Amino acid sequence: MKKLEKLIYSVKYLPQILYFGSLGLLGYDIYCGVINDTEFIPDLLMLPLFFFFLYMTHLASKNLKTKKEFGGKNKS
Repeated sequence: MKKLEKLIYSVKYLPQILYFGSLGLLGYDIYCGVINDTEFIPDLLMLPLFFFFLYMTHLASKNLKTKKEFGGKNKS
């Protein structure tokens, strides 16, 4: 998990893109299901996408606690 976290933080805007991208995909899938009664994301991918969103939320909350360096990332 440390390697994945380092990979995510290696690119400047990647954490924000991944967080809001997964949130947008989940929201759009819910919108398509309610309005059009169609499926945008297959059910097989919905669960991993939801867990990825939860993981990105965990990383964001962890970084809010460590505001010691620019961007909130503690490199120790």
